[in-house]
Amino acid sequence: MKLREHREIILYVFFGGLTTLVSILTQYSADYLGAGTALATSISWLCAVTFAFFVNKIYVFRNKSAKMSGWLRQAAGFYGARLATYFLELGFMLLTVEVFLLNMHVMKVIAQVFVLTGNYLLSKFFVFRKK
Repeated sequence: MKLREHREIILYVFFGGLTTLVSILTQYSADYLGAGTALATSISWLCAVTFAFFVNKIYVFRNKSAKMSGWLRQAAGFYGARLATYFLELGFMLLTVEVFLLNMHVMKVIAQVFVLTGNYLLSKFFVFRKK
């Protein structure tokens, strides 16, 4: 396996891991401070998506748009695409934690597997696609 051929996926997984860490730590922190499942998940999502936008744009997909309009268009697309996985995660968290009373910490980690995969596909094929 040539590392150069798989650079994008390797970097995405690496930064996806860091994004997952941001998501989990902010979820746990918000929960510790008394936020409910929905609010903690929302705060977690906002922090993780903001972190992910910058690392994906700069390091993973090496997108070089210099104009502010390019950044804003991509940020809007990135956050818009991530809304799909946000609702997937929020629904999963509410169902498993609030309805089935499963452990929030375990469910958050499981949710991140689905979120990471969905976000990669949305970023690669819609947000930072090559022209």
